[in-house]
Amino acid sequence: MNNNGHPSKTKFLDAALHVIRYKGYTATRVEDICEAAQLTKGSFFHHFDTKEALALAVAEYWGTRTSAVFEAAPYQALPDPLNRLLAYVDFRKAILQGELPEFTCLVGTMVQEVYQTHPAIRAACDKSISDHATTLEADIAECMSKYKVKGDWSARSLALYTQAVIQGAFILAKAKGGPAVAADCIDHLRRYIELLFVQPKSQGENIMSSATGRGLQLTEVPEVMNWPETHYVFIEKVGPFQSTAPQAWQRMHQLIAKVLEQNKITGYMSLYKVAPQVYRAGVALTAAPKDLPESLAYEKFKGGKYSRFVLTGPYSNLPEACGRVFQIVAETKIPLRDDFGIENYVTDPRNTPEEKLITEILVPTA
Repeated sequence: MNNNGHPSKTKFLDAALHVIRYKGYTATRVEDICEAAQLTKGSFFHHFDTKEALALAVAEYWGTRTSAVFEAAPYQALPDPLNRLLAYVDFRKAILQGELPEFTCLVGTMVQEVYQTHPAIRAACDKSISDHATTLEADIAECMSKYKVKGDWSARSLALYTQAVIQGAFILAKAKGGPAVAADCIDHLRRYIELLFVQPKSQGENIMSSATGRGLQLTEVPEVMNWPETHYVFIEKVGPFQSTAPQAWQRMHQLIAKVLEQNKITGYMSLYKVAPQVYRAGVALTAAPKDLPESLAYEKFKGGKYSRFVLTGPYSNLPEACGRVFQIVAETKIPLRDDFGIENYVTDPRNTPEEKLITEILVPTA
């Protein structure tokens, strides 16, 4: 295998992610991958000696892509380890979107087929699943220490158990032809984790709401609204939001004066997609822009139906607030559509005290 990072190789890997999750590893032919990638067999064998070599590469590619999604998820900013762990479970439920092959696991699909016949692929799948489980171990260990939980089990074993439940949920979803049973399984996983680290509840509040509620002024009953079509000018960055969001806004603020020379700004807003880690920092205009700096992009954002949550307080609370919003969305089973989420900055930070800043967090709703 050669030419790591070559565009055509990436096309083959993306095609394999799609085709193998739809057809399975055994039924997938090299010709199917080439057709999906719109490339030739000669190009395929330039990058991969065999179909098995492709499987090994795509297992690694899958791990890299999914790790980036979870590293950038809003729940990572929650201060309490139990809240992070529960919000991770909520996030797994929230992303049960689209057709079955679109949310089920590539490596889980492959290993069920080939664990006896292709030991190298089995090992690659094991590494991918186990590496993801490892990302939960530190939070579990911190929970065990903070909540004084002891037993004949380890943080490692619970981390692997979470993956066993999620992979089993995918199998049941395939067997029953839909995501509802998977969502129920993940709900049970959440209840189990809560029971392991059970804490006294106050006036019926759940663990997440009582912990995040302190100092976090966030509406928890969403208001359904329609976001209007918007003339939107923006800087786009791809990657973990913790780093890309500040970079995008820093550059955007440098260009505001230039934008205002020929255009009228009506508001400031971010658009983002969690899974592909796309973040846009930008402004809404009254009309299509004139004389924009070359580094800015323009789009007539179509808007649509959204569930609106409102945060009052400093922007530093946004990661925690977004984590809570994702939990509410999962708990209340709000149907989502594949579109950009919105952070709409209602008040001007230049003349509004931090504790009175208002930000609308809008979730695209089906």
